[in-house]
Amino acid sequence: MSTSTHGTRISPAEVRTATFAQVEYGYDPQAVHQFLQAVSDQMSADRVQLEARETAGKDEMVKIISQAQVLAEKFVAEAEQYSKDLVASARTQYSEILRRAEQAAGNSAPGTGASASPEGNPEYHTPIEEIEYVRTYTKVAQVQLRAVIDALAEQVDRLGDVPGARPEVAAAPASA
Repeated sequence: MSTSTHGTRISPAEVRTATFAQVEYGYDPQAVHQFLQAVSDQMSADRVQLEARETAGKDEMVKIISQAQVLAEKFVAEAEQYSKDLVASARTQYSEILRRAEQAAGNSAPGTGASASPEGNPEYHTPIEEIEYVRTYTKVAQVQLRAVIDALAEQVDRLGDVPGARPEVAAAPASA
């Protein structure tokens, strides 16, 4: 055979132009050349098809990554807005608690749980119900923010799996 196949892939052109030594009782040279032409044509078609799949795969990967990025940005924006809402709510409650404490200090009387210090500042001896409410609300907010962050991390992990999601593209050259 006139074509080198030592460790390299055979191209369609090498198959098409391959020649063989003539022997007395060998194969029909015309039939061999027709078969080689058919193999060469099939190899060319397979390469074109493989290149098209690779291009489509890259386009799909870019599309998936873009969608994941949009989704991640949406999660971050929602988490930021949720945090701003929590801070605003906490400030409102803080103001309300402070206002009530000031009213209680003004109406300081035995049995209300508040009394005036020697300096005239109110001292509280029993827990205020609103403080427990804010503490519970903060814990709930922490759990919800953690859930949003976990969902975002899961989406990022899926991005790491994208190249392995198309094993038929990687396996195609071995079967061609």
